Amino acid sequence: MLWFMSDAEEEVTAAEAAVILSVDRSVVLKKVAAEQLKPVRKLPGRTGAYLFRRSDVEALVKTA
Repeated sequence: MLWFMSDAEEEVTAAEAAVILSVDRSVVLKKVAAEQLKPVRKLPGRTGAYLFRRSDVEALVKTA
């Protein structure tokens, strides 16, 4: 079974979110800690990457 996301549901990593927001990756992680940006999920493992909805990240750009 194949599953495709629409553009509105596309997931991006913290590094990609940082590029969209024009900030350092550490700022994205601080926004997660401050609950200003909620990850959709976290990849497995202790250091698994956070994944975010692109639309959520882009919404932060508009509010900045």
